[in-house]
Amino acid sequence: MEYREIYKALERRWRSTPGVRFTDFSGWRQPRGADGRARLLLLIEDQATMQRVCITHAGGSVVISCAPMSGRETAKTIHCGDQTRAAKELDRLFGRLDRAA
Repeated sequence: MEYREIYKALERRWRSTPGVRFTDFSGWRQPRGADGRARLLLLIEDQATMQRVCITHAGGSVVISCAPMSGRETAKTIHCGDQTRAAKELDRLFGRLDRAA
């Protein structure tokens, strides 16, 4: 499975924190370019911290964007390079959000 490490990081969060849900709009299961969707596109809503996290990979590096669900602040963006670094950054991000909440 592509992006296995990212999905594992999401599963850890989902299992450990009530109110976390994510929707997967990824096109990685389709032949490249078959439907024009991004290879990886995940939208996570974290009720525990009231944050919305988006993970994308359409070529180049994996990008994580995070913003409050209220929509009143701008998103913070992390360019991760590959999925291994993205999974580590995702774990760090969730830790920081927990401490701030």
